[in-house]
Amino acid sequence: MKFVFDIDGTLCFNGQCIDATIINSLKQLQQHGHELIFASARPIRDLLPVLPAEFHNHTLIGANGAMYSHQQHIQVIRPISHQMYQYLITIITKYNLDYIIDDDWNYAAHIGADNAIYERLDPHKLAHCISMSQISAPIKVILLNVEPTAIAAIQKELTQYQNHLEIINHSNELNIDITAKDINKYTALQYIYGQNVDYIAFGNDHNDIVMLQHASQGYIVGPSPHDTSIIIDMPIIQHLSNDTQELAHKILSFI
Repeated sequence: MKFVFDIDGTLCFNGQCIDATIINSLKQLQQHGHELIFASARPIRDLLPVLPAEFHNHTLIGANGAMYSHQQHIQVIRPISHQMYQYLITIITKYNLDYIIDDDWNYAAHIGADNAIYERLDPHKLAHCISMSQISAPIKVILLNVEPTAIAAIQKELTQYQNHLEIINHSNELNIDITAKDINKYTALQYIYGQNVDYIAFGNDHNDIVMLQHASQGYIVGPSPHDTSIIIDMPIIQHLSNDTQELAHKILSFI
């Protein structure tokens, strides 16, 4: 069986590494013949430092489904079009926003060291920080630290292009994630494995909703059932506490 795991908030709770107890449970699951797939909002560049090296050759889905890696070969599934990218640059400039823009490996960024994402941005210095104009195939744009007074105006502007862009609002973080239209972790799984891909999924956030909805079994990780039901509330999706031991126990239950 294919098992698809989100990273931050699902397997990784400190933004830097996965607890050894969870890693051991994943290894045991794999040893019993199951396929492990890791799917993250992070681009592949920033996903690799979190995963043990023995998982680097696995299928890794990055940038909310805009790219994937297999046997450490990276492929972009669909970038943001040139026209839409130029439009997003005007939004960044107009509202004087912080941002991270990823292509298949390098990135452009304007971000303060106090932002929670800062420590996750190319922590091993694997890539180059380049200018926005040097990004040739933008796969994901994050608008960061959007002022609460500007959120509504920016959302209204972005809504005009909802037929061309996939937009995920993280209001609790004042961030907006943007990829090309119909890019998500589920469509990435379909792209790689076929339209009828069958899998069990573990996630924790809005960017996991579509993946969880189409899983044969889905688990959403969070502090409480109330918290996770706000994100997704479906009978087939079960709540798991964001507790290392509970998560490892659930993973091992499939052996």
